[in-house]
Amino acid sequence: MKNLQVTKLEAQVLEALAGAMYAEPGYSDYGPSDLVEDLGIEIRVLRGVLGSLGKKGYLYTDDRKTEGYKNQPDMHICYLQGDAVGLVEHWVGESLGWDENDIIEEAKIVIG
Repeated sequence: MKNLQVTKLEAQVLEALAGAMYAEPGYSDYGPSDLVEDLGIEIRVLRGVLGSLGKKGYLYTDDRKTEGYKNQPDMHICYLQGDAVGLVEHWVGESLGWDENDIIEEAKIVIG
């Protein structure tokens, strides 16, 4: 099991994202606007949390600029990455697809 050392707010974001992952490993249709609505936090605060989680390698936010959505934050999508993919219970034990030997290990959040 992998431990993800994060702050309380980062934990809330990761838990919300992991809970929203209903499809195959790596898929997401959940973004910052969903997090603001579900967690009740301000977008400016969320941007800082997403940036911090990105630096830790746990999350990637696709601004979808190649699809013409760069300036439309409601269309941005957040993806779990790195060890954080192990927070999604039904992904544990699966492969991310590009390397069938790269199996997703369970992860847990450690606040501190």
